[in-house]
Amino acid sequence: MLGQMEEFKEIAHCGGQVSIHVETCEDGQRTVQFGVRSSRPTPSAWFAIYALPEGIPMATVALGGIGLQTDPPPTLTYFLVLIGSDSHGLYGHQCMKCNGYWRSKSAPSRWLLTCPYCGLRTETHEFLTPGQRRYVDACCKFFRDAINSLKDGEHIINMDAVTDSVEKDGVKPKFYYTEETQQNKFECPACGDYNDILGRYGYCSNCGTHNGVFELEHDMRIIQERITEAENFEACVKDAVSSFDSFARQIVKQLAIRVPMTPTRQKEWQKKLFHNLKPCADSLREVFDIHIFKGMKEDDIQFACLMFFRRHVYEHNGGEADDKYIKESRDNSVRPKQMLHETTESAHKITRLITTMGRNIHDGFHQIFPPEETALKSKLNRSRSR
Repeated sequence: MLGQMEEFKEIAHCGGQVSIHVETCEDGQRTVQFGVRSSRPTPSAWFAIYALPEGIPMATVALGGIGLQTDPPPTLTYFLVLIGSDSHGLYGHQCMKCNGYWRSKSAPSRWLLTCPYCGLRTETHEFLTPGQRRYVDACCKFFRDAINSLKDGEHIINMDAVTDSVEKDGVKPKFYYTEETQQNKFECPACGDYNDILGRYGYCSNCGTHNGVFELEHDMRIIQERITEAENFEACVKDAVSSFDSFARQIVKQLAIRVPMTPTRQKEWQKKLFHNLKPCADSLREVFDIHIFKGMKEDDIQFACLMFFRRHVYEHNGGEADDKYIKESRDNSVRPKQMLHETTESAHKITRLITTMGRNIHDGFHQIFPPEETALKSKLNRSRSR
């Protein structure tokens, strides 16, 4: 992990030297070979795309490795363009659908990349940033000039020199592009890839797993530590339920965006609140077949629903029960104006139940939108080879 760093900070290019080697054969035909090399003391990584000579990206390339073959080009006339990471070893991406920008450690070529914000899944070259697209266009022009010059040998784009020049003078030539740090830097527990996204919630761009449940579980661990330290139990319950509400609303918004439905139904789901847990759970089950209470006992379900009603009292009534709370929650153990109180046991119990309900939502959501299985298997294979 890179750790904490300033938000929205410009990150320099990794440098390196991109080359095209041109050679004229005895029959007059000219052959070209593309390559890259790097020796800068900063992290660097590269992925490849096929582009038309006019500078139009056409396909992401799976470069050959041990036991693997390089993908064939989609057209007879093409250039192989190698695109470098920033000096953190991360690639910038921008979604063509929602215009969201993010960075990630991998640029998949044998499976599709996922936008962290809207869930669009497509090939990596479709997520090129404007800076990367200008770079591709400039590379293709350089390659065209090298081939048309009739001069055999190696022609080099020296990104090291360009990077040094930019750092010194601040002038950005056409070959140069930078990336920008975002806000939430996380390593996906499902596939191990590193992401840097705007905001708290989003999909892993490598495997498409939504990070919401991992954020929720992180919150529950912190709240459980507060409970153990005998911090205000009522505040712990309020914060636990609020965290679940934020997570669940994010998932529901994704369902409203990605599942075809009428505008009226979409608006309804985008505004869904989880302060009244049981009706929301029933709706999720009826409409999307997502079972919030899967594997839970009836007593635990009733207790969870009660804590969700109590959250409203702690947040808006100063902890005092009122007629509305008693009527809706059916909590006949208290009277109007009575202060509600929690114990270590009740506070710990709701965090455990929230973790279960969050995992049920996560699992049900990914039955509708499965992660990239190849990306998950890739992590498993890496673990086995260690």
